[in-house]
Amino acid sequence: MTYSMNDDDTRRKVLWMLKRLSSYSLWKRKRDAWAIFADAYEHAVKTWPESDPDALNPDNLVYIYQALRLYDQGLEELKVGHRHVWRTQGDLNQLHRPVNLVRSFFFSPCHERWNQIWAYPPKVEEINKLRLKEEYAGARFVWESSNMDAQISNAGFLFSNAFYEKEFYSLPRPVFPNTLPPVPDERKKIIKTGDMVPCDGIWEPGYLSFDYKWKVIPVGVREFTNKGCFNYLLRGSRAPLIDDIDSTEIKSIKVEWRLIWEDTRYCDGIIPDESEYFLEEDPGKRITCKSGEACPHSGRWATLAGGQQQFAQVEMGVVMPQAAQYQREFWNPAILIPATWTLLNRDDGGSVYLPTKKGEA
Repeated sequence: MTYSMNDDDTRRKVLWMLKRLSSYSLWKRKRDAWAIFADAYEHAVKTWPESDPDALNPDNLVYIYQALRLYDQGLEELKVGHRHVWRTQGDLNQLHRPVNLVRSFFFSPCHERWNQIWAYPPKVEEINKLRLKEEYAGARFVWESSNMDAQISNAGFLFSNAFYEKEFYSLPRPVFPNTLPPVPDERKKIIKTGDMVPCDGIWEPGYLSFDYKWKVIPVGVREFTNKGCFNYLLRGSRAPLIDDIDSTEIKSIKVEWRLIWEDTRYCDGIIPDESEYFLEEDPGKRITCKSGEACPHSGRWATLAGGQQQFAQVEMGVVMPQAAQYQREFWNPAILIPATWTLLNRDDGGSVYLPTKKGEA
């Protein structure tokens, strides 16, 4: 499925996702999950016998509690609107070092060159599951970039299967509210690549075109043409380059950035209700998907399109198929028709709503 930044639904979703990833509530959840993991890891180090082949490395505790300290310091600043914590030397930016060290050396027998290559033993995996609750796909996109390149160029990456599905684990996808607010069409603050970013917020890359008098004197802005995905930019940083997604070769280009949403949250010391960022799928609701849409969950799907029940095993991210409609004359080949598919069984073990027959519990 193609996600274009000229599509209104995509624009609304990307704006909401970046607000979510930069919210105090999401980073507080990350911190709380890490604290639970820290307690469990320390308890395992203290109670599992040293002779146990599955024993965890006690040296990791140094990095685990270093990360927890950075979380606590960073959140104290963030809850009053100080978003410099994501700048290069900020506490929440500096988290990447201890967190990555813990991930890379979590259980050495299953790692090679800092990467996990084997599944963890069961009791080690139980501790690892607590660590994974700290991970939210895309949280690093609010950090200040280590170079002059934008954190995100192509919006499709935020929705791609690879963004959430890893070799040994999956990260939960965000559940969008039923109604998302429109993207503001602002042109009050426009800067160029290399300029100092004047305020924290979500910015759109592109180009301004002008109306000219006598083809020489600019007399007004005509339109702003998008050139890539929204990015969260931090005050005091430099407006970045962005990858030219329309080019056949990978190259970074200079653009203009316009502010579409200024982040002034928490400056008054108040944390608003941000529960909409953590919606969960209703277990009592059927999960459906139409032909041509990206499959939201790997599993077994069914449809009654075509006059009879049909089944399909579909992987997450793959385009949902059409259904077969068989002809009355058996010698004529079946034709393919659009269908609405219902999820019967999820491969990840998640619950699926199945209607009960009358009289059943």
